[in-house]
Amino acid sequence: MAENKIKVAFFIGSFPKVSETFIINQIADLLDRGVEVEIFSFNRSFQQKANISQRYFDYEMKKKAHYLAMPSSKILRIILALPRLIYILFNKPAILPDLFNFKKYGPNAASLKLIFWVTPFIGKKFNLVHCHFGTSANKYLIIREILNLSQPIITTFYGFDVSKIFKIKPTNYYDKLKKACSCYLVMSNNMKERVMAYGFKNEQIHVLPVSIDVSSYPYQTRFLKTDESINLISVGNFVEKKGFDDLLKALAIVKIKASKAFKCLIIGDGPLKEEIHSLADNLKLNDVVEFRGYLKLEKVIELFKKMHLFVQPSKTAKDGDME
Repeated sequence: MAENKIKVAFFIGSFPKVSETFIINQIADLLDRGVEVEIFSFNRSFQQKANISQRYFDYEMKKKAHYLAMPSSKILRIILALPRLIYILFNKPAILPDLFNFKKYGPNAASLKLIFWVTPFIGKKFNLVHCHFGTSANKYLIIREILNLSQPIITTFYGFDVSKIFKIKPTNYYDKLKKACSCYLVMSNNMKERVMAYGFKNEQIHVLPVSIDVSSYPYQTRFLKTDESINLISVGNFVEKKGFDDLLKALAIVKIKASKAFKCLIIGDGPLKEEIHSLADNLKLNDVVEFRGYLKLEKVIELFKKMHLFVQPSKTAKDGDME
């Protein structure tokens, strides 16, 4: 990497994910601007690579990614940990006691997880560390502490990490992050207010919604012919907060009451797939709803051109998860 370039580390939960095209776009846009980016992912995503945004492949992001996950098999974990320990012994021996500090780091140390977390970051120098999702930031803080790093940190909150997380974690979950990080990005003013309610300082929180490159979505004039059915499309992850169940219930009402024919394409997949598909069956919507699963962003944009309306429901899930 050229010494005069800005170097940024991205810390992400899983990479690449079909549902997180915004992270792929951020990486690509930074690379376009001459910024060097390396990706550190705590988990390797096993989603369909064929449906990942083309920019992931065009920018060869696979070569920029380091995966910190350890094998679930204890035997394989020990085997793979040994060469990493040897590397640490020769390059950063001072951190060895911390890697096995069971009292301080608990299961993260006992499981050998810390060895896998810190090794890819040894010897790396960055101008900035950008943590995507507060949960990833909390994990990075452990790496930062063990390696005694001092690079400034930015943390972007996206949704569940400042909603659902407080239902399953104590209120002091982000206390260390508040001390280590001085800049936070959130998606909306509402999210900023919710973050402030948990003790984050107003002046450190900046509203910066995930945006799109408008030029990538060509303008298309829509016409609805008298005998033409209305084409709807909805895109998202099949999780409760996305409200696909509410969408299907609404479409069932429209099917009964509307005099105009319609068709709704639903693009997505996720944990609630079986539940969503079953609901469509029970509501007898198979003649007006078509599920396409995950699709590449570029294919979704092409479908947008053929649609009359884009429908995007949203709600707060029972576990508190929200955008």
